[in-house]
Amino acid sequence: MAPPLPDEEERAEEGPRIAGIALPRLPVDVEPDDPLLADGWARTEDALTMPIPQPPTGEAWEVETWADEDFADWLRRRAEVISAAQHALTPAREGPARYSVVASMLLGVAYTRFAMDLRGIPTPPVFAANEELSVVFREALESAAHSLWLRALDAFGSCSSVAAGEPAHSLDRWREACDRELRTVGRMLPDHDPDDEDDDEDDDEDDD
Repeated sequence: MAPPLPDEEERAEEGPRIAGIALPRLPVDVEPDDPLLADGWARTEDALTMPIPQPPTGEAWEVETWADEDFADWLRRRAEVISAAQHALTPAREGPARYSVVASMLLGVAYTRFAMDLRGIPTPPVFAANEELSVVFREALESAAHSLWLRALDAFGSCSSVAAGEPAHSLDRWREACDRELRTVGRMLPDHDPDDEDDDEDDDEDDD
C-alpha cells in the first residue's frame, strides 16, 4: 500500500468532531459508530445541536411567559436527551479503558455545553434596564448551570482517572484533554480555589 499523502497524514492525526467540537484523536480500534458508542454519541450530538431559545425583547410579562413555556420546555427536553445519552454511554464508561475515556469525555462535553448555553442566554432588555431584575435573571441562570458544572466535573474526572491508570502514554492525550476541561469547569464554580489549579499544573509537570 502506498504511503499516505501529507494532507492525509495530517487528517489522520486529527481527532473527530461532535457538533463542531474537536476531540482528541480516538484510541486505537475505537470508532464513533462502534456498538458501545454509537447510540450515546448520537444522543450527545442531539443535545449539543438543540436550538437555544432566546428571550423576547418586549415587556416583562412576555419574558415571564417565555420563562414558563419555551425556556422551561427547552430545559426539560435537553435534560432528557442528556440523560438518555448518559444511559446509552454507561456500558462504554464501564467497559474497556479506551471506550471509557471517550464516553466520559462525551458526557462531560454535553454537560459543559449545556451550562455554557445557559450562561450565554442574554438578559432581556426590559430586565437589563433594571439592575435588580438583571441580577435576579443572571443568578437564576447561574443557579441552573451549577449542577451541570458539577456533573461535568464528575465525567471529566472519570475520564482523567481511567486514562491515568493505563500503561504509559497509551491514553495520554485523553488524560490531558480531560484535565484541561477539569480546570476550565473548575473556574466556573463559585467555590473554585485557584491554588488547586496550580497544584494540578505542578502535577502535570511532574508527570513529564
